[in-house]
Amino acid sequence: MAATEAADLSKLKAASMEEDLVLDTLSIYTIRLLSADMVDKASSGHLGTPFGCAPLANALWGKIMRFSPFQRWINRDRFVLSAGHASALLYVMLHLTGNGLGGPYEVSMERLQQFRQAGSSTPGHPEFRMTSGVEVTTGPLGQGFANAVGMAIAEAHLAARFNKEGFALFDNYTFVLAGDGCLMEGVCSEAASLAGHLKLHKLIVFYDDNKVTIDGGTNLAFSEDTAQIFAAKGWNVLHIPNGDVHDAAVYEKAVAEAKSQTEKPSIIIMRTTIGCGSGSGIEGKAKAHGGKFSNIEEIRANYFSPEGLRKSKNPVDHRLAEVIEAELGSLNGSGNGKILPKFYVPKAVLKKFRLRGDHGDELACEWNRMVGKYCRTFRESDPALVQDLEDRMRGKYLMDDWRASLDEYLKKETKVLDAKLGTLLNMVEPKQEEPRPPFKRLKSDGAIGFKNKAGRIYASEVLKCLVQHNPAIIGGAADVASSCGSHFPDLQGHFLPPSRGQGLHDASYAGRYIHFGVREHAMLSILNGICSYSLMIPYGATFTVFFQYGLPAIRMAAISKFPIFYIGTHDSIDLGEDGPTHQPVEVLPQLRAMPNLLVIRPADVNETVGAFEVMAEQYASFRDISQYVDPKPLSRRPIFLMTCRGELGLPYKTNAGISGREGVKRGAYVVHDCFDITSGSTHASQLPTGSKVPDIILIGSGQDVGLCMQTKELLLKWSSAFYEQLHISFDGPIPLPISVNQPCLKIRIVSMPCWELFDEQDQEYQESVLLSNYTDVLSIYVEKAATKNTGHDKYAQYSVLMPSFGLSGKSADVERKLEFTADFVASKVWAAWLERGRHVPQAADTGDRGFSTWVSRMHRRAGGN
Repeated sequence: MAATEAADLSKLKAASMEEDLVLDTLSIYTIRLLSADMVDKASSGHLGTPFGCAPLANALWGKIMRFSPFQRWINRDRFVLSAGHASALLYVMLHLTGNGLGGPYEVSMERLQQFRQAGSSTPGHPEFRMTSGVEVTTGPLGQGFANAVGMAIAEAHLAARFNKEGFALFDNYTFVLAGDGCLMEGVCSEAASLAGHLKLHKLIVFYDDNKVTIDGGTNLAFSEDTAQIFAAKGWNVLHIPNGDVHDAAVYEKAVAEAKSQTEKPSIIIMRTTIGCGSGSGIEGKAKAHGGKFSNIEEIRANYFSPEGLRKSKNPVDHRLAEVIEAELGSLNGSGNGKILPKFYVPKAVLKKFRLRGDHGDELACEWNRMVGKYCRTFRESDPALVQDLEDRMRGKYLMDDWRASLDEYLKKETKVLDAKLGTLLNMVEPKQEEPRPPFKRLKSDGAIGFKNKAGRIYASEVLKCLVQHNPAIIGGAADVASSCGSHFPDLQGHFLPPSRGQGLHDASYAGRYIHFGVREHAMLSILNGICSYSLMIPYGATFTVFFQYGLPAIRMAAISKFPIFYIGTHDSIDLGEDGPTHQPVEVLPQLRAMPNLLVIRPADVNETVGAFEVMAEQYASFRDISQYVDPKPLSRRPIFLMTCRGELGLPYKTNAGISGREGVKRGAYVVHDCFDITSGSTHASQLPTGSKVPDIILIGSGQDVGLCMQTKELLLKWSSAFYEQLHISFDGPIPLPISVNQPCLKIRIVSMPCWELFDEQDQEYQESVLLSNYTDVLSIYVEKAATKNTGHDKYAQYSVLMPSFGLSGKSADVERKLEFTADFVASKVWAAWLERGRHVPQAADTGDRGFSTWVSRMHRRAGGN
């Protein structure tokens, strides 16, 4: 009797497995045909991977991953399509599982039919916030792989900070689909190396090993032993020899094996056929990679008609023919009776995936209840931790008093500066004992020899103020933390598995400083993944020039509006001895050209604090956490702080009514005006009149604002002497309008730390700063961190910029050699002022003046009244 029952149970299991296999096969055919219909309708797209990886997609969304289409809760499993060109596959799965169902961002059948169309929410490559369910923007190969490493870092850190016994708040897995192209990219190798070092065991990568690229077989350019390389990097390497198999259990088994260990990330190498199921002449060939398949109707007949399925040699297809016959009968004549139509999902397939979605919604609700219980349980014993979690879940990542440490720091620094800095007066009152005193700056006691701190030191100290009191801030540097000042081990600890942290203080996944090593590109891509995961404020620091190594990742952050904070130090020829290889003269214009990115180059400690506040204010208020993942635009965006290796600050006190801390938030402001303000008066943002209208406006950013002020001092001295000579030689009946020993030039200094923020101000404010409509005002932009012809003509008629790369030598010597000293700049401004009186300048009426003089004519600023 027992033997009979066992045999009957075995038959039931076999029948159940056969039914599952039939449904898996139908699901795979549906995924392939929906993808093909999308590409066919758009006449654009990539089908090789959607066809080849449809079995994997069926298993991931149908059996393996935990996700909720309705509540995208923080602890969901992540899926990253690193091979972003296969976006049709992802959109199909998001539709089948019901992402955004019933809302404005539903991945509906209509949206699938709008694939790759202008304004559609199903663009050519997945875009974060464009499509519900897309975790990160991918397309450039390898970026998604590195993003996923960031997500795994985020999960490990949050788990270490918040998880308690019985409350595994953060324990999700990150799944990646990567192809041959991803693994060829250097960023992938960098990220994989770090992931292995950090032992991120909840990262699982599926490698679509189909041996084909656009140009042909991978044997043309790629012959690595992927398994051995990843094993050497500390990865757990698994294999699926036949990645074309339909049985979801094969993929479930591989994932279970990956999850069984807790020491290594896993890569599952699937030997697949590109374009599998597309027919001879296409599948396995380079032509399967991109474009629509010419035999799409033949493929549809093979998959979605009883006749075509019965021609197959696969017995599962014969069973499937009966299912398709029943499906055709239910159409009530809406089809042709022989084959299921385009953009069609069989009922059994839709039910299967929608049930998986419903199950995920239940998991999300359970997780939300667990978070509530967690907060109730630990509110009394660990109130700060609970408050931190609750605030972050509501979108507020900073402590309530986050400004207090900045206020205290700035107050201390300002006290030192006020005691040391002198005053630069526009008009000097002659003394009786000195009937003809020379023009000079007025120094307070002890001012001689005073130096400001280096710009990187100011940035480091302000960052430390925020890191100390705000545990949501996490980041690192690409092995130059000691130079950039971005690591505070006593406050942050080290993000490392304990086995890697021997001899280090506080080394664990709870650490908030990530040692990225010499991996700039991976660092910046990983920050995107951390930001996408949410609940953290990521930052990255390195020399400004080395951000070029990771510009593609910054670009992805800008497209995604990820509010990441980049700290670039050593920002110009002031870097000195390391020479032109390390002196960035073109990076600032490159970054300014990137949409959605704020680039701030502060001129002193006040502006540095203001720049950090611009970043922090993006995280300081409550907002619905769904805004981080739903496809809707945000006001948040990445910020690049660019500062210097050398001394940063102003040589004199400002005489304008707005502080640098507030001025940086407006992008540009008057830092020193052409008239002296009496004590207690304010200098409002309004158009000047009469003697308050300057003759010359000098504009700069960073160190160059101080240079402009020193230039002003010289120009005032020169013009004073010049006018004195006029008085001596003038013997006419009418006296000269300016009294003897006074400068004849009125000069305004404008600090412009952020072009983007200034462009967002109303035109009235912009005009009050730059006076573009005053035709007699000469405006000149001075910036040694930028090259010529990079947009300065938007704000000034002339510019003093770098014509080429820098030189190696001590910074002071380099600046003199390249004519970025006050006397050189003043001579150029003086020459431009004298020449201006001889004729009305026309745009480009003189050519480039070459290496010796870098004052070039430019058009007037666009957008003037």
